[in-house]
Amino acid sequence: MIKTVTMYSVVCDICGKTFIDEFNGIGAWLDEGTAKEQAMESEWAEIGDKHYCPDCYGFDDELDEYVPKKRKE
Repeated sequence: MIKTVTMYSVVCDICGKTFIDEFNGIGAWLDEGTAKEQAMESEWAEIGDKHYCPDCYGFDDELDEYVPKKRKE
């Protein structure tokens, strides 16, 4: 039997890159919490309700917090 299943991936809100666990090649998980947890353990960031790959956020010394970078047009 073939059955459709729902899986969860984390996608950068700026560049659209999908998080892939480099160690085992997994890019989708059975639940949202595990997908987020795996991405955050790999230097991705959740700022507000958005998600960012390591290339799309940085530390702002004036604000003393991580912030998203400007989207390149």
